[in-house]
Amino acid sequence: MEADQNSETKRIAYLVSRYQQGVLTAAEEEELCAWRDASAENRLFFEQMTDPEILREKLLQYEQFDTAAGWAAFSAKHFPAENNTPVRRMYRWRSAAAAVLLLLGAGIYFFRPSAPPAPVAALTTTPVLPGSSKATLTLADGSVIQLDSSGNTVIKQQGALIHLNKGQLQYNTQDYSAQTTLNTLATPRGGQFRLTLPDGTRVWLNAASAITFPTAFRQEKREVEIKGEAYFEVAAVAKTPFYVKISHQTNIEVLGTSFNINAYTDEPGIKTTLIQGAVKVNAGNSSRVLLPGQQALVKSPGNIDIVAQADTAAILAWKKEEFYFRDADIPTVMRQLARWYDVTIVYAGNIPARRFQGEIQRNLPLADVLEGLESTGIHFRLKGRSIIVEP
Repeated sequence: MEADQNSETKRIAYLVSRYQQGVLTAAEEEELCAWRDASAENRLFFEQMTDPEILREKLLQYEQFDTAAGWAAFSAKHFPAENNTPVRRMYRWRSAAAAVLLLLGAGIYFFRPSAPPAPVAALTTTPVLPGSSKATLTLADGSVIQLDSSGNTVIKQQGALIHLNKGQLQYNTQDYSAQTTLNTLATPRGGQFRLTLPDGTRVWLNAASAITFPTAFRQEKREVEIKGEAYFEVAAVAKTPFYVKISHQTNIEVLGTSFNINAYTDEPGIKTTLIQGAVKVNAGNSSRVLLPGQQALVKSPGNIDIVAQADTAAILAWKKEEFYFRDADIPTVMRQLARWYDVTIVYAGNIPARRFQGEIQRNLPLADVLEGLESTGIHFRLKGRSIIVEP
């Protein structure tokens, strides 16, 4: 019953917006008139939503609009037993295209003329679930071990013991005289994993990422190589610097610190954000030393831009298993969803110029996340493992 009411709400919003545009078809006009004349309440609502003075007042309030009520209804539907809603801050979207506001009960919706919206999950039969702790470990001999959060085992390898316990891999070097070999831990799209290196350095690996590292560090230098995104808490070892290689021309030099590196190839540059301590970012012939809270952006070798006050809450949200958007455009939001849910993004037409801000936990099924985003006025269709974004 609730779903039927929500579907009717969206349908009437669509018809009213087309009425305002003067583009109703004869069949749509008949449908809208039948709904309007079905009750005195419907007629009063229709008159209010088509009154120019009322619309002008509502549109003037648009920039101050808070979608908390709509999100509260969404949370209550999916998490009725939760005291702390998993959606901790409400999204807003800003667009001059807003023409009609519908206010029904506790839900507040913005609509604009478009094709009649279909329910997010209407075109898919299998729910798209969130990512989880899973990865592959490639040993020096080329053998590959599948890892997940349920494993609990010990792997012996050339002087090192590797402990797997509940989604975390820990290396303990037993024989420093043994020949050093390289291992690679890689997460797929829809996966994440944690790693403790032989020196005690802790690494969080985000989805679609990889780290290559030695089974034992030598005294003169500690060096690892990453792809994708990783958060480091580097163990302090006197006179033994720690290096993170990102590409053949970019690396990070570390002396006991914590920082985040985002080096996805589909993002606009390599971002290194310092949380604590000190790092030096080397890119080509250029070098910059970061202070806590600063971010270095490398878009090309030799070109390092510094963000003096980086949004560390947004940058580290993935580590806390959250999505956190701060004035993010649609492509930015979709790239994160694509990596975490292992889906493909398809844009049907021009990408709407809207910005998002807010937090959502990453343990929700994709349909629920899209439903929440749709309550801000953007439309999606979920077909198999593809999200179709509609203008």
